[in-house]
Amino acid sequence: MQALQREIRKIGSLALFFLLGFGYILLIMKLFLKEYSIDTYVLSKAIIGALVAAKAVAIMDATPWMNRFEESPRYLSILYKTFIYTVAVLILGIMEHLLHAYHQTKSLIPAFKSFLVSENIYQVLAVTLCISIVFFIHNILKELEIYFGKENVHEFFFAPSQLRGKNSTIPSEKS
Repeated sequence: MQALQREIRKIGSLALFFLLGFGYILLIMKLFLKEYSIDTYVLSKAIIGALVAAKAVAIMDATPWMNRFEESPRYLSILYKTFIYTVAVLILGIMEHLLHAYHQTKSLIPAFKSFLVSENIYQVLAVTLCISIVFFIHNILKELEIYFGKENVHEFFFAPSQLRGKNSTIPSEKS
């Protein structure tokens, strides 16, 4: 039961982080599209994307090949993980648009041609680049947790300003 609670807390905190990040990206997209009178629904996409990303990150972080740069400088680990997640998002984005095109054309080759001609590739690339920034921030925060400890990072971001630096190695503003 404790393992399930721990997993739910881990997935929940990751999902909240990704929901905020993806929601921000999708909100910006919605605002850009509003200029052209195009309505889009972003909340459901953000929620589903956040849940999928949270579970995928939890699973992938447990695999040994995602931690292959543990002994290297931290920036290599951050860049490697961000690259892997970005490639996965790119592949999933292309598959999503190809499936939509396939549904319309009922054939794979015309679906692929339709995907390339319709300029959906630019939308996929734009969304992938935005999502890669969210993964990049996540990977930086993860490395900070490893280096400083989860409690110190939590205190750094969430402790009231009068408590900054009081019980940790993080310097206060008055020093």
